[in-house]
Amino acid sequence: MSARTYIGSVRVALLDDHALVLKGLVAHLKTYSSLSIVGSSPNSQHFRALLASMPVDVALIDYSLAADDPDGITLVRSLRSAFPRMKVVVVSAYDDGPLVRRVLAAGAHGFVAKSQDPDDVIRAIDAAMTGRIYVPPALERVLEDGTDPKLSPKETDVIHCLLKGMTVTQIADKFGRSLKTISAQKSSAFRKLGLDNDNQLYAMREHVRAPEEGNE
Repeated sequence: MSARTYIGSVRVALLDDHALVLKGLVAHLKTYSSLSIVGSSPNSQHFRALLASMPVDVALIDYSLAADDPDGITLVRSLRSAFPRMKVVVVSAYDDGPLVRRVLAAGAHGFVAKSQDPDDVIRAIDAAMTGRIYVPPALERVLEDGTDPKLSPKETDVIHCLLKGMTVTQIADKFGRSLKTISAQKSSAFRKLGLDNDNQLYAMREHVRAPEEGNE
């Protein structure tokens, strides 16, 4: 870790619903004497109870949890609200610019892609504790540019229809396209917007609608 401006070990709590990932991260973090692992959890409910029971400096959380857990953006916002002094670092298998911008806008102090070196998690924790924001080096320029994802006209049509509550089958019928084509356009739009599922699209309804409707 870099030269620190804080004193003592950093108390870290981890949240990830994949046992192998969780155990691997815990094992790696324990090799650093400057870190103290105070607990880990596979679900957000147990994780909240853990945070309420003891002081935690940094919460290291997975972006995509089980279906009965909140989405990553909602979780970051709720944790920042409930524990304002705690730092939140998000770990995710997805590492595109739109997703990272949304995570940071929600209040996260750092973002690490699961494809990165494990030591980058240490760098992210150190950055959070010293008042800096950590993102993957490859995305630093994207975040600085602030470039919004550009959906094609057909992808925009699909997103607008989904926001109106239409199914993929209904959208295919509406535009006379195949289910395979609509599904591909939906997947492409979700990837550009940094979304994993329909619930995240609905949760970000205003964020997604505004740029497109402003151009109509």
